[in-house]
Amino acid sequence: MLPLELSLNELLAEVPDSVTVMEAEKGGAVLRITADKPTSRLRVPIGKLLGVERFTLCHRYEPFWMTPKVGTQAHEIPPETQYLLAKRESDYLLMIPLIDGVFRASLEGDAEDWLYLVAESGDDAIVTDQVVGLYLHTGEDAFALLRDGAKAVVDYLGKGRLRNEKPLPEFIDLFGWCTWDAFYGEVSQEKVREGLESFQAGGITPKYLILDDGWQSVKPFPTGERRLTSFAANMKFPGDLKPTVTMAKQEFGIETFLVWHAVGGYWGGVDSDALPGYGVRAQARQYSTGIHHHVPGIENWFGTACGVVPAEHIYRFYQDYHRHLRQQGVDGVKVDNQASLEGVAQGQGGRVALMQAYREALEGSTQVHFQGNLINCMSLANEMLFYTPNSTLTRSFTDFWPDKPESHGLHLYANAQNSAFWGELIHPDWDMFQSGHEMGAYHAAGRAVSGSPVYVSDKPGVHNFDVLRKLVLPDGRILRYREPGRPTLDCLFQDPTQDDVLLKVWNGEAGHGIVGVFHARYGEGVGAISGVVRPSDVSSLKTDSPTNKMYLVYSHYGQEMRHLQWDEAWEITLEPLTADVFTVIPYSPDSEVVPVGLTTLFNAPLAVFYCRYLSSEAGYEVGMRCGEGKLTLWSSRRPQRVYRFDGEGNEHDIPDVTYDSTTGKLEILLSSEQEMVQEMLRIVL
Repeated sequence: MLPLELSLNELLAEVPDSVTVMEAEKGGAVLRITADKPTSRLRVPIGKLLGVERFTLCHRYEPFWMTPKVGTQAHEIPPETQYLLAKRESDYLLMIPLIDGVFRASLEGDAEDWLYLVAESGDDAIVTDQVVGLYLHTGEDAFALLRDGAKAVVDYLGKGRLRNEKPLPEFIDLFGWCTWDAFYGEVSQEKVREGLESFQAGGITPKYLILDDGWQSVKPFPTGERRLTSFAANMKFPGDLKPTVTMAKQEFGIETFLVWHAVGGYWGGVDSDALPGYGVRAQARQYSTGIHHHVPGIENWFGTACGVVPAEHIYRFYQDYHRHLRQQGVDGVKVDNQASLEGVAQGQGGRVALMQAYREALEGSTQVHFQGNLINCMSLANEMLFYTPNSTLTRSFTDFWPDKPESHGLHLYANAQNSAFWGELIHPDWDMFQSGHEMGAYHAAGRAVSGSPVYVSDKPGVHNFDVLRKLVLPDGRILRYREPGRPTLDCLFQDPTQDDVLLKVWNGEAGHGIVGVFHARYGEGVGAISGVVRPSDVSSLKTDSPTNKMYLVYSHYGQEMRHLQWDEAWEITLEPLTADVFTVIPYSPDSEVVPVGLTTLFNAPLAVFYCRYLSSEAGYEVGMRCGEGKLTLWSSRRPQRVYRFDGEGNEHDIPDVTYDSTTGKLEILLSSEQEMVQEMLRIVL
């Protein structure tokens, strides 16, 4: 029997005898599938979905990335599905394909609406006839089910850890710059300087820098790939990386300098002649049947062969490589192309074993040399996602594509959907964007609600500093929600890139939250789309009695505030590929002052540490993170006085104060002369 008094036959019809259900210790159940004979790839029908009104899923469409899809029938479930959440009449059903030993599982449907579980080793020599390959659980609260399901799966597998159990790199709270879209592979020491000078001239300087692809020493091979030939930088960086790192830190205030490399050294691996001693062997690429369904010619993407460092030597390879980088002053790495290990797993014990060996070596080396400063990239295969015991920051969808207008809505939608479940295991990174791009403000709003790092790939001289100031404080730090941004419940099972619905992404902390609202459709004839924002969209604000509170809701672009009840709607209409960000603040009906926050920023409430009543004479005290801009509050009446304290405790009246007696909106303008580490204001009513 399944827990929650559900039998498997209440979830799936026509379950074959080759499927066995077992209860998981931490809740839910797991399924074992049995094949007719040992094989390296099991594909077994597990039944037909029952009672499903609609589902959302995430599937790999390349070895490296997942994308979302919604549907109603099993034939719509594509190969390489790694997560599925179904809405039923009175509850939700969660399905998570698992790792069993050296086999990894995925789901797929067929034309007859059969649901199949596929388990594969990635090595023809590694075979079995049984795999425990699927976790199932049901629950009445979708987000609680995702959270509890992730914990149950991690406990069952006994590998990896949950996101909130792993440390985040400190640079995530700094504003960053990545060289990729600025220069692509043509990056050089002088171009890095040019980019940093351009930021400096505009008054916002990044505090961390990612030197992306284009700095390494590589050479082409007859089989089409390029392989790494040295740990040192190429001739575009005279004297190796140290002069560039020193320049960035000493002249421009870069605190953390990261560099890019591929998981195997470079896209085509390592040149065994140039870097002997690591047992490198040339190997043809071979990807899974499911990936071939989506990308038939995947083996030719980076050349037909790869110089592979085998599992027994990868620990020493990373240690040597990262030691060299550390000696150049480098503080961390962005490691790309990780899921490509699937394609070189033949003869190496299979994809799970190879990934585990590489993960242990990579995380160990970055911990030793870089204090864990690691961005994982192109790594959305479940054998990686389930085995990140120490690192957590992981790119959660493919790149920001400046020249693909159809990609921008999908970028936000996919990042949010991929974060819904997988954000319980890893901390999503929604990728860089370009502030000066025509979609810069749109992506900036997405990053604000994402909880992810904020870094751009601006070309020199092509910036929008007004957009950046909505995200970045004068000291180069950002205000960031600690949780991943996720779709609101009412659009969790919708596809806003195809349907006339708005994409809504929520995030929140104790006492407040935000909802990013995005028109995500692109195409000829696409017009404005309408929808609603409710306080209940911020699921983290749900309490035992949410109806006993009122909610102050503020529109960033409309600069309008409204007082709403828990499920009360604010209607909104957006034009194609535009956005707004709504702040949601719960308060008691007898409140006199309710701060919205520093509303020149998207994440306005994160600028406020506290608001407390002192006395009728002293009024209300507001402690906040200082910055230039406008502090917005609701006040029950016009203040008699608004003043601040300087660093020595002296009082200074703030002259730039406006109050709208009709709406109760109180706005206090903070100037750069008032800038302090922490501002303390008094509002006397």
